[in-house]
Amino acid sequence: MNTLHLPVRHRAVSMELAAYLDGRYVEMRIRTDRGDTIVVACPKDSIFVLQRHIEQIGRACPEIATWSGHGRPDNETAART
Repeated sequence: MNTLHLPVRHRAVSMELAAYLDGRYVEMRIRTDRGDTIVVACPKDSIFVLQRHIEQIGRACPEIATWSGHGRPDNETAART
């Protein structure tokens, strides 16, 4: 398998949103367990699409709310190497 095409996976330890009203966009700032900060700019109302998607996942799979932040799926560990 060509490792150049594997997705980059990060483990988030914190996340915050910052709204820029003049620019009409929202930034999602994600701090990783490696100490990196990833910033994703979300144009216009795309952040609300994300919110609705999270709500849908929560309704479809409510047990997610009981998961702890410990442990890591085997495929995530493999993707990080």
